[in-house]
Order: sequence, then C-alpha cells, then structure tokens
Amino acid sequence: MSDRLTLHLVDTSPAPPAPGQRAPLRWRPLLSALLLAGFYALPWLRWDGRQALLFDLTARRFDLFGWTLWPQDVGLLLGLAAVLGAALVLLTNLAGRVWCGYGCPQTLWSRLFRWIEQGIARRVPSAGVARAIKHLAWMLVAAWTGITFVGFFSPIHGLVGASWPPAWSGWETFWVVFYAAATWGNAGFLREHVCRELCPYARLHGRFCDSDTPRMQYLARRGEPRGPRAPGLGGVEARGRGLLDPTSASDYAFRAAHEDIAGPMPHFSADRLGDCLDCGACVSVCPMALDVRAGPHADCIGCGDCQDACDARMRAAQFPIGLIQYTSVAAIQQRPARWLRPRTLAAAGTLLALLGIGLHHVS
Repeated sequence: MSDRLTLHLVDTSPAPPAPGQRAPLRWRPLLSALLLAGFYALPWLRWDGRQALLFDLTARRFDLFGWTLWPQDVGLLLGLAAVLGAALVLLTNLAGRVWCGYGCPQTLWSRLFRWIEQGIARRVPSAGVARAIKHLAWMLVAAWTGITFVGFFSPIHGLVGASWPPAWSGWETFWVVFYAAATWGNAGFLREHVCRELCPYARLHGRFCDSDTPRMQYLARRGEPRGPRAPGLGGVEARGRGLLDPTSASDYAFRAAHEDIAGPMPHFSADRLGDCLDCGACVSVCPMALDVRAGPHADCIGCGDCQDACDARMRAAQFPIGLIQYTSVAAIQQRPARWLRPRTLAAAGTLLALLGIGLHHVS
C-alpha cells in the first residue's frame, strides 16, 4: 500500500475526546503517584513515639507498625519473604505482570522521570536549557529518593536534621549516594534495559503463566488491515464489515510488522480497512519500545500505556474503544476461563502451606 511508505510524525499527547464525551479518568498515572507518595511518606509515619517502619541495623531492631522483631526473629522475616514470593507467583499466574506494570520501583521511577522530561520539553523551548533543567530535576528526585531509602534503615529525623552539612555516618553517606546514583541511572537512562537484561523476575515470569493468564493483546481480527482514514467512518461492526477470520487477521498483522520480508500490503479502500488507524500512538508511549500489534512480547510489562493511548485515538476518531485489551489468549479464542489449572494450584498450595506454617509458628 503506497501510503504506508509515508513517514507519519506521531503526536504523543493524549488525543481529545470526541464531541460530547468526557475525558476518562487516567487511573494508571494516579496509581503511580499514590505509590510514589506512599514510599516517600512511609519513613515519616510515627507509631507509639517511634518511627513506624524502621529496620535499625545498628540497634538490631526492626519496627513494623508496633510489631518489634529482634535478631532471633530473623526466621519470621525469611518466612514473610517466602510468603510474598509465593503470592507474587500466584498473582502473576492469575493477573499477569501487574507487579511490573504498576508496582515495580523501576516502572514507577521511570514513569516519573519520563513525566519530568516531557513536561520540561513542552515548556522550555531551548533544547540545551531543557536538558540542563531536566538533569537537575532528576538529580534532586534521585537524591531525595536515596535519603528516603536510607530512612528505612536509619531514623529519618536524624538524616534530615537542622544542621548542614548533615552529620551522616560513612555507611549512610555511601548508601544515599549509591541509591541516588542508581535511581538517576536506571530511571533516567537504562529504563527498559533494566527489565530486559538485569531483572531476574522478567526472565522467570513466563514460567508462571499459561493461556489463561492475561496480557496486553491487540485484536487483529477487528484492527486489520490497518491504515489512516478520516474520522467518523465508524468501526467494522458499524460499517458491516465485521471481524476478519483469524488466519487473515494474523497474516495482515504479520505482513504489517515485517514488510521487509513479506512485501508491502495491498491497497484497501477506507470501508474495507479495520479499526486500527496505524497512528503509532501505542508504539510511541510504550516504555519497552514494543509494538503490541506485532503479537505477544515476552518483554511487555503490561503497564497499559498502549491501551490508554489507543483508546484516546479511538475516541477522537469516533470509533469504539477496546482495540487493545488486557486479556488472555483463551478469552480471545472464546474458550471458557479455567481457575483450576496446574500452575495455579501449585502456587496457591505453596502459599497456603507457607501461611499455615507461619501461623502455627506464631501461635
């Protein structure tokens, strides 16, 4: 198709809602903001006159909201870590990579740094000045993140005192600088490479999943063949074209993603096109630099940014939303969902056994 060879500049800002529609609540950025705020606020919480959450290595005392653990209680901490690990496996099997997409520190701080970068770029016309302001803002956030992190292991009021320069010990200074540098480097520069090359969970999560585990899915039967067109033409259901058969949809999606080996797509009239506008918004917002339309990716963290971007473009073009969904292969193939699956039972059984051992030990 000749117009597929044209270079399209993609506007990454959210598309406005169609006339008469109200912009939906963007809950994913709100959740990220709440989790970051919780991290920065936790060391400042007090409980019975003490810091509520403090792993005081010097005093060999761990305070967890009124529950105090001593060195002889290290088995409880190891048991708690085992329970959390089993819970993460079960969560991954049932809900996919929700930890990566919503709770992982790498995702949260990368999203924050990207938001700072984009906000400064929009407001500062000079590229050199914008770059300097961006790195200054990144360094300030990274420094406060390092102080907050050390505040979980050393009383935060002692770290952030009235004196300047602060009277930190050698190890406090080392870990503040180390964690600040790690935050600045990982969230500002490495970003998706941390998930791909460094994170052990990213390498193992596929073993916890099956065909009923949800992930980001592009509905190729509805979206293909893709192509730009004027807004207001309506989706495939409204135009009466309906969904493609699975084989044709997969073939079009493969050819669109591999034009170098499959050759250019044939030309289609606007009424025969699918619902994908080929605007590239889903690709431009992906923190892992993936194209969800090319099929399931092992590196996809399930953050939903592509889904939000696609829904925004669909609303602006007056098309039905939901071209990209967080769903399972079984659901797309219209197979009934299974809850009693081998991996689910294994993870749930392990979790219940660990909880039973822990409750018996505590009682």
